[in-house]
Amino acid sequence: MKSMTKILFPNEPISEWTVCRPFTAPGLFAYRHLQADGLLHFPDYGEGELNSEQRREALDRAVTLHRPLTALIIFLNVVALEDFIRDLGARLASIDGLSQFFPKIDQLKLGSIPSKQNKLFARLDKDPIPNLLDFKELNKLYDECIGVQPISETEFPRLYDLTLVRHTVAHNGAIFRQVDVPRFQYYNITPNQIINPPPKFVKDTCSYLYKTGRNFEECVRSKVISEVMPQLDKTWPIEPPDLLLSLIEVFNFFGKIVTSSGFEKDSQHIHDKLVRLCLDELKEIYVIK
Repeated sequence: MKSMTKILFPNEPISEWTVCRPFTAPGLFAYRHLQADGLLHFPDYGEGELNSEQRREALDRAVTLHRPLTALIIFLNVVALEDFIRDLGARLASIDGLSQFFPKIDQLKLGSIPSKQNKLFARLDKDPIPNLLDFKELNKLYDECIGVQPISETEFPRLYDLTLVRHTVAHNGAIFRQVDVPRFQYYNITPNQIINPPPKFVKDTCSYLYKTGRNFEECVRSKVISEVMPQLDKTWPIEPPDLLLSLIEVFNFFGKIVTSSGFEKDSQHIHDKLVRLCLDELKEIYVIK
């Protein structure tokens, strides 16, 4: 087939400031959570005769009238959690030398799928398990690869239901189908009802999903770091090996933040300072005084 000249996809510059470090898996997860949360905040252009409480209520009502905006925000947060789990596992499995501590860590890598002419929009990679939001299987995978079960079993019903909400928004126009109602375990669902929850419910739900991701990250990080640190050469506080530096970056510099002048020449200095803060934290735990 003759190749066509590609047309540039237009894109406007975005004016924003973020401390999330979206080049890391945890940072990108936080960035996407904040992006979705931002959809709930409509600007207030005038005072009028409303007091601040009435104005806030009016804005919340404006959000719910823009169907299915609140459903979309939950959808975005569930997808962000799914992508975060996928991304963090793949990055860990790609770190040189980590397999000597966790021989089965390669199972977290994404598999490749050959491109087919008759399936132009099919994925070119596959997840380590058929569904990363099958939390029982996800725990089983991480137990085998790392020795932890990052998702509490008590949270399964609510998380499973939120994945069904994600599916309903993506494939059924945000309307609950009768056939899906019996599948819900945590929420009482009315069939044929459009998904349009109020902003407070959405905020609470998205906060819950974000905390789920953070707990997942902290569980995995704690296990990986605790296995690696005792086996490093004793010079690691002064001359940290590449393995340790890779782990620090994969785990988003442990969420630490330092101030910057904003100039590009300052970036290496900031990077080094963040690494030193992480090393100092590890010294407090793993260096015998």
